[in-house]
Amino acid sequence: MSWRRGIVLGIGIGLAGIVLAISPAGHWLEEELGLSWLFQLRGPIPPPADVVVVSIDLASSRQLNLPNKPRLWPRSLHAELLNRLQQQGAAAIFFDVIFEEPRDPGDNQLFATALRNANNVVLFQYLHREILPLGQAGTATTEAAIEKLTSPLPVLREAAFGLAPFPLPKVPAKVNHFVLFKSELGNAPTVPVTMLQTHALPVYDTFLTLLRTQLSTLPANLPATAQQLRQQGNVQHTVTQLRELFLAQPQLAVSLSAKIRQQTHLSVAQRQQLLALLAMYCERDSAFLNFYGPPRSITTVPYYQVLQATSTVNLSGKAVFVGFSEEFQPEQKDGFYTVFTNERSGLDISGVEVGATAFANLLQQRSVTVLSPWYDILLFMLWGLLLGIGLQRSNGISQFVVSVTCAVIYMSLAYFAFAKFDLWLPLVIPLLWQLPLASVMTLSLQYRDAQRERRNIRQAFGHHLPLPVVDQLARGIHHLTDTGKSVFGIVLATDAERYTALSETLPPAQLHTVLNRYYEALFPQIRSADGVISDVIGDAVLALWATPQDDIAVRTRACHAALAVRKAVDQFNQSQSAHSLPTRIGLHCGDIVMGHVGAADHYEYRAVGDIVNTATRIEGLNKLLGTRILVSSDTLVGIDAFVTREMGTFLLAGKRHPTTVHELICTQSEHITAQNLNSAFADALFLFRGGAWQQAEQAFAQILLHHRDDGPSQYYVSLCTEYLQQPPTGWDSVIHLTKK
Repeated sequence: MSWRRGIVLGIGIGLAGIVLAISPAGHWLEEELGLSWLFQLRGPIPPPADVVVVSIDLASSRQLNLPNKPRLWPRSLHAELLNRLQQQGAAAIFFDVIFEEPRDPGDNQLFATALRNANNVVLFQYLHREILPLGQAGTATTEAAIEKLTSPLPVLREAAFGLAPFPLPKVPAKVNHFVLFKSELGNAPTVPVTMLQTHALPVYDTFLTLLRTQLSTLPANLPATAQQLRQQGNVQHTVTQLRELFLAQPQLAVSLSAKIRQQTHLSVAQRQQLLALLAMYCERDSAFLNFYGPPRSITTVPYYQVLQATSTVNLSGKAVFVGFSEEFQPEQKDGFYTVFTNERSGLDISGVEVGATAFANLLQQRSVTVLSPWYDILLFMLWGLLLGIGLQRSNGISQFVVSVTCAVIYMSLAYFAFAKFDLWLPLVIPLLWQLPLASVMTLSLQYRDAQRERRNIRQAFGHHLPLPVVDQLARGIHHLTDTGKSVFGIVLATDAERYTALSETLPPAQLHTVLNRYYEALFPQIRSADGVISDVIGDAVLALWATPQDDIAVRTRACHAALAVRKAVDQFNQSQSAHSLPTRIGLHCGDIVMGHVGAADHYEYRAVGDIVNTATRIEGLNKLLGTRILVSSDTLVGIDAFVTREMGTFLLAGKRHPTTVHELICTQSEHITAQNLNSAFADALFLFRGGAWQQAEQAFAQILLHHRDDGPSQYYVSLCTEYLQQPPTGWDSVIHLTKK
């Protein structure tokens, strides 16, 4: 019975793994998590010595007294670099630089001459998407996205040995694979493929000789020798011809591979190049990258060292990739998020190093391989059966031991396959889905059995003891202590508007100084009003006032603090006009729990409650209304010391209950020149709440004639226009917001 139930359970677990594996979520989990874990477990591996990156970096910019923008460097300098690389015997060269801009004709000619002399240089083609309108379909405009190649200038394009794109996704997602042949561009070969063919020119004649032993004729326009290929250029066309030949005759690759291995007179390097070419021609359109380690794992030489002949790296016979690559994150401009991105420093792997890695994978035939779908299904089913049978025949601590043992065995197998054979076995689904599912299902079945046994025991003991006593003997009682303290709190949330833009333009050290001065202006205003700084996250501040119960005096102090913060920020911005940080403020109050939040060895004392989120939402509402300080009506109850203007009632994003919000303008004792504005705005808001959109729009527009910069009036004019075109259903005078 136990074996039978274990097999049935195992089949169910196997099917559950298969269902998740074939879903988009399963693919995402394995690629984003499982593959990353395998790389981290394996660690760095030695890259091939045949690949070198010549980095256009900040150090080279400084040494050569040039701007740290590769596209602005004189092309005569690239010509000089090519001459150096040619002198050192580089076998293939790729420039990860866009050369489509017309520049100095003399520089262009020098660079073109150097390209012809080298006769082994591949230039980058930029691939970009264009959205083209196709016409109207009812009220909607139909569009189509097309991909177009931007090639270098004609004078450079004609001088280069080859041209190739290298499409990579520039999105906040890991770059795990690379494209070999771009199907949308007629199966055009990409940079790694074109570079491999260029690098393997010394064995091109041998490859064709061996190919002729398997075929009676070759394509008529295929270059017959490497010399002819060099004379014709357009290496990508040759790659396309050969690939079409092998795809049309799949068995040709098998016979030619055996023929290559029989050529004992060839060196190991020559056989490797021939087999790499053969595998490349038969490869699918894309492959998974096998990264060698963190950024700059591939041998990297600064541009200026090659130019000044001070580098000790031997470039003879090497594939050289020239492009932007930095050692430090602040200067990085062409980085891609990968499994080896440095999470602490934020340093990504540069695009040129990704290209060099892809080339190295093709050369070594070491790209990450995956199981076929049928083998995946078999693996998930066998793993499910192992778990089902193993866990079903164990219980208690032995079940835990079986789970851990199975996990260790599978992890070891996956690690060995990846480290030894570059084979990527599924990791997340077997360990984080099937194993927990097997444990839960096994425990559920065992719990059901235990409950059945408990009922039997209860029935048996019921003959000797009263049933309530039996139940008490069988039951354990546990008490949980909540150390949190419920209080009434006022929350003040701030956020600086221009911080993101400022952080992109200032060096980290200078940004650190500006931010410290900003907080030096804010914090005293909050503390002088008896507020507590609860959280500081980047440019945002959260301050608290906590009392045992609602206290008007404390809410008043919090409002005074908000006005003081605004004044302090204005003074700061006047003194730091080049680095000003206009600040939005939100205030809300209500019940919160103050207590220690955390686990393990890290705890924080903080407020927990809905009002914290609501305060931050109110602060964000300033951006929509063009205001500086917004306060909930709950915060202003019973307070008449301030001049305020009601902004309306809003259902903030993610909230169930609406909140009435007021603009906090100043204290009653301060001189006010906009009393008429407040009165007119209140009248217009009354019309708006009553659903009189036309009259309300006119009223708000009238306000703007005298107060053209009044953000709330501008907002309501726009909203009235929207409601006139499409009135809201079930209007209850509440404005629903969907964005934070």
